[in-house]
This record gives sequence, structure tokens and C-alpha cells, in this order.
Amino acid sequence: MFHINRGRASRLDRRLSVHHAHHAVELALRKKAAELGASTPEVYDFPRLIKFLMGKSVNLAYQRELEELNKTRELIQHYGQVPDEKEAYRLVRAAENCMKEFCSAAFGIDYVKLSQNDIISNQDIKKTLGEAQEAYDDGRFEDATIAAHFAIQQGKWIVRQKVLGGRYRHHLSSTTDRVFGDILRTIEGIHRDLDDTLDVALSATFAYDFTRLREITCAVFHMIPGGRPTTQVMTQFRDHEPTADDADFALELASEYLLWADQAYGLEVDSKS
Repeated sequence: MFHINRGRASRLDRRLSVHHAHHAVELALRKKAAELGASTPEVYDFPRLIKFLMGKSVNLAYQRELEELNKTRELIQHYGQVPDEKEAYRLVRAAENCMKEFCSAAFGIDYVKLSQNDIISNQDIKKTLGEAQEAYDDGRFEDATIAAHFAIQQGKWIVRQKVLGGRYRHHLSSTTDRVFGDILRTIEGIHRDLDDTLDVALSATFAYDFTRLREITCAVFHMIPGGRPTTQVMTQFRDHEPTADDADFALELASEYLLWADQAYGLEVDSKS
């Protein structure tokens, strides 16, 4: 989904989206076939795997689409073909829908509750994501959206520290606000512009969605030297309270960005950092 959800999917994105979708489905089907006693030759290729499971009365939703997915993957892998954007999106969505039904029917697992967030290296960020998911499950969509936004900010702080080191600082106190007034607000405006520039420079793929999330939450997170970060939510600038759809967007964005950032930069930090 990552490869086809980032605006216009490139030729490489379309190839990789189909490849990964096919790989995910094939691994799940092979696991079930192994539970049913399949030997290696019986599940050596995708068509034989499908045939074996059908012979064991395993219900395979979207079988026709899975066969198309496999054929398209073969054309990509062996002949260098590139599916168009709509076709790649259709096949990946079919694979996802298949996985939702298959995981429940074959393994008794709720696909929606499966998460790659467990592989994120930073424990504090994982805790924040867990709080966001818990709030979502409780129907507290505003809390879920803000927590997901904060998890992203935690990741961005680490990335900026790794890349810029001590050159990036933003610690402005309430005392400064009282003393300097308009000057501080001007500095804040410059800082927001700098944040946007850094998002483009360090996380270009996600920069537009970061802006959208900021408009949804209207939340600002302040890193306090020697203390815990604080959250300021300016609800007066919102046009609506965050909804279930907003929370879905925030949680998905947080998961995708943080997995990417962990691979690209590494989110582990030492005690001094």
C-alpha cells in the first residue's frame, strides 16, 4: 500500500506494490498449506498452491484476482513489464481484501490487529503508537489522532538530531513570549517554515501528508530541555473535531513514516540523546 498511496506511483512503485502484495499472500497461503500437511513440491509454485488448498476445501476469496495478481507478478519479474497505476492499485487492494478474509478464516486472526509497528526499534515511539491505537479502539478519535501525530513528531526529532546534530534547536519559554511578544511570533512563523522545509528535505515522500495531519490536529509539540515534551492543541483553528477517518489516516501515516524512518535513519537513540 505504501508504494501506491504516495501520490502518483512511479514505474518502480507499481512493480514493487504488486511484488510485495503477491509475496504477502503467498506466504500466508503456504503457511496454511503446511498446516494441512503439504510437502514442498505441492506448494512450489502459486498455481499448485491454490490447487492444493482448493483440494482441502479451503475457501479462497478473490481467487480470480489472485490468479491475475500472480500472472502480473510473473510479467513484472520475468519480462520487465509495468502495470498501469489503476491496475496495480486494484490488484493490491484485492490482495489486502483476500488477506483480511483468509487470516480470519484460516488462522482465526484479525487482520486489522496485525501491525508492523512491533518491529520499530524505539520503545518510546512504540508506546505512543500503542496509546494511539488504544484510543482508536475506545472510540476516542481525537486522542488517537493527536497521539499518532505525536509519535510522528518523536520520530522527526530523532531524525533531525541525527542529521543536524546541535544545529537544530527550538526552545522558547513562556517568559520569552511575555518579553518579546511580536518578535517571538515572527520567529515561530519562521520556525514553521523551517519545519516544512526540513520535512521536504528529510522526509519528502511524507511532507504533504504531514501538512494535512497538522491541519487536522492543530497540535504543536514542544521539546522541553530536561523535561517531558508538552502538547498544545489549538482547537480554535480547526474546522472540525478529528473523526474516525482522520484517525485512520493519522495511524496509517504514523506507521508508514516511522517504519520508513527507522529503515532510513534508525530511530534508536542512546541515553545521552
